[in-house]
Amino acid sequence: MRYFLLILLTLGVSGCGTPTGFSAASFEPAVAQVQPAPVAMATVVPAGRVAQPRPVTPVASAVPTEAPLPLVEEPPPPTEVPPPTEVPPPTETPAPPPLLPGVPAPILTGELAMRTYSIDFYRLPGGLSASTIQALAIPAEYAIISGTLKMNSGLKGRIAIRFEPPQTGPCAIRGLTLSGERTIRMFYEPDVDPNRVLAILAHEFIHQLQHDYYGVPEHFRSDIILLEGMAVWASYPYFLAEDGRPLYHVRTQQARRDGTLLPLTTSLDADCRTTTRVNIYDQWGSFVEYLLLTYGREKLDAAYRDSRGRPAGSANYRGVYGKPLSQLEAEWIEWLATED
Repeated sequence: MRYFLLILLTLGVSGCGTPTGFSAASFEPAVAQVQPAPVAMATVVPAGRVAQPRPVTPVASAVPTEAPLPLVEEPPPPTEVPPPTEVPPPTETPAPPPLLPGVPAPILTGELAMRTYSIDFYRLPGGLSASTIQALAIPAEYAIISGTLKMNSGLKGRIAIRFEPPQTGPCAIRGLTLSGERTIRMFYEPDVDPNRVLAILAHEFIHQLQHDYYGVPEHFRSDIILLEGMAVWASYPYFLAEDGRPLYHVRTQQARRDGTLLPLTTSLDADCRTTTRVNIYDQWGSFVEYLLLTYGREKLDAAYRDSRGRPAGSANYRGVYGKPLSQLEAEWIEWLATED
């Protein structure tokens, strides 16, 4: 029995001795450079006795610790560096397109729809559309080249063309050249076939070329037979029949066969109808062709310059050709028969 009591007493002291657990305070970090004083720990004793405090040395943690690693700050993740932006070289303001030197084109009222080497194109409301004007602008330049080759002389400056609403009535016209003002007026609805417009423009360009070739005042007093006849002849590449022949030649030959030729001195002031104008223009073109082929360009130029005014027959045919107009006309009709 005494042995049993001795064992119990030994077990009691072992269970209440120095604690082996950790309180929450054991995880708080120590304050730097402060040494904690020995802590008096209460010891559990049997009832009826008073425990005497005694200094207790803190027990080291049972959790193994390693020496702290030096704090190494991780580098930020690599970021893609964008390739250097290529800075375009400084651009120069493009130079304006070259313009035909010489006399400048006049400034007209209306919308400036297009500008080319030789021409400023304008339009008024109700006239040819801007898109159609732009479509025929470059072909118009080629028409000037074609006329230059026929006339063997070019423009002495730029010109302005204005498209206006179409004219009406029996004497309506499609084109009018004011060569002294370097202006051509065209009368067309907005959406007409540009090929039709180009053909009339080719004719009107010849009038400006005549002005620049013959000069003032000779051009302004030239006989209308030679004025309009030369414009018809020189613009014929834009007026061809289905078989490729000049349209004025085909129509004039048909009128000769039909016996409907008009006198070369027909006055458009007396009969301004479109049909009359078309028929006599064709005949004048054929007559100029005859004069060129038979007598040459030099005499034609002389007759053109030696005119007394616009009326048909005013040129000095007798002085240049040694024959009156009536005789030249009869010879021309005979020539037509041989050319049929």
